[in-house]
Amino acid sequence: MPSPVHIIGIPPDVEPNTRPYWETRYRQGDGPVGETPHEWLVQATWRLPRRGRALDIACGMGRDTIWLARWGLCVHGVDFAATALAEARRRAARAGVLERTAFIQADLTRFYFPPRYYDVIIGFSYWERDILPEVRDAVKPGGFIVYETLNIYWKHTRPDVDERFLLQPGELLEWLQGWRIWAYREVGNDGHLGGGKKAISSIVAQRV
Repeated sequence: MPSPVHIIGIPPDVEPNTRPYWETRYRQGDGPVGETPHEWLVQATWRLPRRGRALDIACGMGRDTIWLARWGLCVHGVDFAATALAEARRRAARAGVLERTAFIQADLTRFYFPPRYYDVIIGFSYWERDILPEVRDAVKPGGFIVYETLNIYWKHTRPDVDERFLLQPGELLEWLQGWRIWAYREVGNDGHLGGGKKAISSIVAQRV
């Protein structure tokens, strides 16, 4: 019997940042598979409430979802890659926080964000401008957004990356104008990168 065929790499007809693209990457072990939460979230956690509801946008395999559940929050992790969500559930079970997590397979551009519902919303390595008003409005007064993703200066390293998915200078601040900004940074805005760091923008903001 012939051995099964394994596709190496992404098929050329699969558009980046689509569901088939990410399913393929996760199945091949090429997606973000780490279990350590993002450093920006870890540094911001002390400001966050220990009770309430949280939303993890584009949660992948759930490393940040699980971190917030361990902190004490009930967390919805949303992603459109079933492969990633299945692993996220296994990890949440191993971590003993399955009862405080719910993983939802959904396209975020079609996801319903209930107004003033979440105490915390986090997002890493995902940027979709069409949903920004809904994400902002889904946070309760006094609640937090913790966000970090690649910015336009990443094109110095990866000129092939689509600008639609990259932050413009100051865009996070503009998005959360009128909120209390507890922490903010832009890395790479000097036109070059150092120390192996990616060009990212990060924010911790509280709705007032």
